[in-house]
Amino acid sequence: MIRILTMALILTAGMASATPPRITLSQDRLVAATQTHIYVQRDITDNLGSHWAGLQDQHLIEIDVETGTATRHWPLRHMAINHLELDDFLVPGRVTEREGETYDLIQVLRDVGAEPLSPTIWAVEGITLKDGALMRGDTQLLTPFGIRAAGRAQLAILRDTYPPIETEEEYRREDRIDFYDLYAEGDWDCRLGPEGETLFRPNERVLIAALQCEDYNLSGMWSFHAIVIEQQDN
Repeated sequence: MIRILTMALILTAGMASATPPRITLSQDRLVAATQTHIYVQRDITDNLGSHWAGLQDQHLIEIDVETGTATRHWPLRHMAINHLELDDFLVPGRVTEREGETYDLIQVLRDVGAEPLSPTIWAVEGITLKDGALMRGDTQLLTPFGIRAAGRAQLAILRDTYPPIETEEEYRREDRIDFYDLYAEGDWDCRLGPEGETLFRPNERVLIAALQCEDYNLSGMWSFHAIVIEQQDN
């Protein structure tokens, strides 16, 4: 069963233990496009193995439509979040800005000439996940391996910034999935997002569908987009 949880719910569920597991979450939101690239805002949350403190970063990611590969990224914000020990996790904590170069989202989109997008439910109408594959009716758009390849191509650009948690001493390699590694052991547990986008280019239709995948031990959850280019008759 798919178990997509918010960071607050995951942390609240772990309150019974003295030290919660370290959990990283990543969420991509499609914000703009050109004829050759899409641009997503990627929010990354890391609880640092703490009930009361964590990090939250925002990046703008450029993805090549033809290859599905992330080609550039711009850090937008570096935040430290601190909660009081008696606070409800639905109450915002104290936010401070961490050091590091940042860019203005709107200015970057202006500079690359990207058009703002507003994904809709209609764009992915009839699109489903079946046995790990992306489907439109009985037509397979992406195999399970193709979905995994799409995730790696889009997530790996930040690998050096957010190294896999399983390299830390408290984790065993077989206990979690490396979302950056195309050939890592273990299956991905994925769901299809409710909204997507369809772009039109000369003789082509480009379907962009949001996917969110996690490992079965709830130690990581990452999102990305499946990009399917379909030829159209003149």
